[in-house]
Amino acid sequence: MAQERLRELFGREGGNDSVSGLRKAMNDTMENGAGIYRTEDTLRETCGILEDLRARYRKLALQDRSNVFNTDLIQALELGCMLDVASATAHSALQRKESRGSHQRLEYPARDDANYLKHSLAGYRGTEPPSISYLDVVITKSQPAERVYGGATT
Repeated sequence: MAQERLRELFGREGGNDSVSGLRKAMNDTMENGAGIYRTEDTLRETCGILEDLRARYRKLALQDRSNVFNTDLIQALELGCMLDVASATAHSALQRKESRGSHQRLEYPARDDANYLKHSLAGYRGTEPPSISYLDVVITKSQPAERVYGGATT
């Protein structure tokens, strides 16, 4: 699988995007739409933009096709993984109808342990957006509690 991925990257021709351009667009999109303060609208927009960036990435052509110390290849591989992680994060955040930790869903200000005290799992099926499923959290020693800031206590 890894060798196929490398062959496919080396064989791409004529892409118009650069690694740095796609990476900046991904960073800006995640900061603006899936940062600390989120809404359903910003998350939906972010998911759409990330799917577009993933499609553009699949056309990205390497500038350096050498086999030795190829930083262009390394950066392209990293970007592909970062786009997958960003998309998994945004799609997972869109499905969570709660605020947890330092991330705030503005339309859902409270935690919802009954429905979302779970690990989010993302699965990829080729070029499709990730599927999101959940795995129950196993609570051992430390009980979950609301995160408070500025020395406030509950």
